[in-house]
Amino acid sequence: MRRKICFVVLVAAMVLSMLTGCGSDGENTVNNSAESEEEKVTLSFYVWNSEEAYIQKVIDEYEKTHENVEVELTVVSGENTDYEEKLQMLFAAKDDSVDLVDLRGTAQLSELANGGALQDITDMLSNNSLDVSSYGPMWDSSAVGGNFYALPTRTTCWVLYYNKDLLDKAGIEYPSKQLTWKEYADLCDVIYQTCKEKGITAADGSEVKGGMLVNWVMDYYSIQKGVYLNSDDTDSIKEGLEMSKDIYSRESCYSYTQINATDFDYLADFENGKAALMPNGEWMVNMFLEDVAAGKADVNWGVTYMPIPEGAEDYTTFGDFQYVGISAYSKHKEESFDFLTYLAGESGAESYSKDGIIHAYSSADVIAAYKEATDNDTVSVFFESKKIQEQPVDEGYGEIKQAYVENADLYLLNETSLEECMEKFINQRNSILNK
Repeated sequence: MRRKICFVVLVAAMVLSMLTGCGSDGENTVNNSAESEEEKVTLSFYVWNSEEAYIQKVIDEYEKTHENVEVELTVVSGENTDYEEKLQMLFAAKDDSVDLVDLRGTAQLSELANGGALQDITDMLSNNSLDVSSYGPMWDSSAVGGNFYALPTRTTCWVLYYNKDLLDKAGIEYPSKQLTWKEYADLCDVIYQTCKEKGITAADGSEVKGGMLVNWVMDYYSIQKGVYLNSDDTDSIKEGLEMSKDIYSRESCYSYTQINATDFDYLADFENGKAALMPNGEWMVNMFLEDVAAGKADVNWGVTYMPIPEGAEDYTTFGDFQYVGISAYSKHKEESFDFLTYLAGESGAESYSKDGIIHAYSSADVIAAYKEATDNDTVSVFFESKKIQEQPVDEGYGEIKQAYVENADLYLLNETSLEECMEKFINQRNSILNK
């Protein structure tokens, strides 16, 4: 990849009357003159605030071996929508000072690629040695219209977390075998009743719930059956709503109202022993490590496979890639692509793993680094689970998902019936699909 950088430097040098040049072996020749300093390329990289720490570490390593390239992070703080609005503004202005952008998932990737904001990197990849098979089966579902516009960096992976200390006190075995969602709910009942009978309480003296089900991926059940919200198989979507209603209605679990409360803190509640079980994503591991290191928590946790619908393939879970793409308006596409393959490849993956972050690129060395960083034998589950992409890159899917969430909310809050919920959702979905 240095040959590409050298080529750019050589062209620039010719324009500047050959003030500097490249070595005969194709590698960059270091020139400490003022002219060489002027040729240094600065790449502008936009990320949201929670990504800064571990991406900056990769940048630092990259710059050690790429003296003529500097990667400058612009960190956007605030809510998720703040970052999305910032990107929309930059791309609407066709701002050529932006080179690389962080992308939250397939929905944002699809929207920006279809809108012409991202550089098509399909041909670049075909001439590059990056092993895209190391991204696993979800790589194929990253194509937009048959072409690729970004590379995955992080990958989410949902599993079932459990509090070892609570289960030990209750005398209940860790849930190491594959559970169905019905078995998960029943286990929550057992844990709740046992803790009540034995007088086991949370750190603040409150009662221990068997489990909680956060509502960030409300179609979790149908996804695990390979059914998306734009599928003809609406029965699986309906079954998922019924399963969620059953879980939220049990005394042993957090209610849907509690999950939606403004003061709900899933991380603190789990760390403080207020819930023994919690399906959630891989980011929890990094949060545990940070809180333990800071002395904020001392949680003894483990993970096992995500519960599945009856009849679904064993060890099936879901996740999403986070991507980084190159702006279609960037003036430094070759240099941006060189850094992108570093960030999204083996080097970036090993750096992420040392921080307890699961990278999309997987290899034996990357997995070993992650296990060493987390110091928890149960994390093998992340690499053994069979992930399905959380949502497709189909145009208009974001609108369909929003319609589903709005109707599901009403049903789970007992403001409408299941039949009314499904009828309204299907009608709204059809309107979106027929646009």
